[in-house]
Amino acid sequence: MKKQQYASVLPYISIGNTQVNNDYSFVLNNNGIGPAFIDEINIHYNDTIYRNTDVYDFYSRVITKNDTVLNHKKITHSTVRKGMLVPEREAIYMLKLGRAADNFEEKHMRLREWLNNNIKVEVKYSSVYKEKWRVIYPGFDGPEKIE
Repeated sequence: MKKQQYASVLPYISIGNTQVNNDYSFVLNNNGIGPAFIDEINIHYNDTIYRNTDVYDFYSRVITKNDTVLNHKKITHSTVRKGMLVPEREAIYMLKLGRAADNFEEKHMRLREWLNNNIKVEVKYSSVYKEKWRVIYPGFDGPEKIE
């Protein structure tokens, strides 16, 4: 019975790129059954781990300081933090570049380069039954159970 209960509340977090209405977005989705509780979000860049730093914080503190093309114009975001609950079937647009941005194509290519090749985003999360997983983007094919 316990195994069946756990399976009935199985969050499944994925991270990736999407384009909706010609805007570019970097999205966290819960495609599972039941809510996911965010335990940690870390950004791996070069040889440094930015612990409990969400994507927009990293964008503001590091990317815009190291990339002359990217700035805050036409960038919107939703914060992902420790303790946050992500309901099932919820999509969180961690970073969104609006199509109306000046030099959209160049900014889009640069932002994708950063998010897909220069950094790794690690999210650790748990279910209501305290089962724990992590997902790393880019990286694993799916969530990895850690406890």
